[in-house]
Amino acid sequence: MATKLSGKDCMRILRKHGITRDEFAKMMGIKKSTMRTCVHGNRISRKMVAHLMEMEGEEEIKEELAEVDEMIEEVKAPIEEVRRMVEESDERMGKIYAIPQNKFLRLVEFADGSHGRFRCKPDKYLKLGEVIPLKHLEKDVWEVVKCG
Repeated sequence: MATKLSGKDCMRILRKHGITRDEFAKMMGIKKSTMRTCVHGNRISRKMVAHLMEMEGEEEIKEELAEVDEMIEEVKAPIEEVRRMVEESDERMGKIYAIPQNKFLRLVEFADGSHGRFRCKPDKYLKLGEVIPLKHLEKDVWEVVKCG
């Protein structure tokens, strides 16, 4: 069964969306005077009710999306704070996970899952699995702080 709306409910929905009665009449394809008669006589057609309910549904979806956006922002804030703290500290511990063809280059993975690379000293060949302190230079390039 279709939902019935009174003229007051119709006008409340239209005001909520910033649409005048005459604009709604134009959207529905009826004359302004017919729309006025329908609203004041509480004779809102099924077609009008369906369109008004659709407008209400769109508003509810917008509100739900706004709530989801707020929840996403709440989650992002701590992550950004952790990233900032990590960026502020130049030294990090990295675990060597690969040795490319260049024998002086090592690829490392950090505790947060990010990756980087650094060059070994010619007299020190570090092995896979070693955890070493590194200092950030640029992009993904790091430098050994101390190696024992």
